[in-house]
Amino acid sequence: MNWLVVLILTVLNEAIIEYLLGSVKVLKPYIPLLSLATAILLTFGFGVSLFSLFLGEIRSPFWEFLLSAFIIARLSNYLNDLVQKFLGSK
Repeated sequence: MNWLVVLILTVLNEAIIEYLLGSVKVLKPYIPLLSLATAILLTFGFGVSLFSLFLGEIRSPFWEFLLSAFIIARLSNYLNDLVQKFLGSK
């Protein structure tokens, strides 16, 4: 169940970035930062902390959500790279 949450947030983050910003050439250099901003909105909005999911309760919810957003953003970047490499998109 925990890995499913990670997968859903990762795919959702990647989908939002690709659908909204993927074709805008001017924003290409900023996509990693925009991905992080989207991941921050998702983790805070849905209240998902990866640290709580995997490690139990942590004392600082703000840092839990923020660091979870960094993980989600990076995983969505890896997902983008995999899709481009194996499916030949872009």
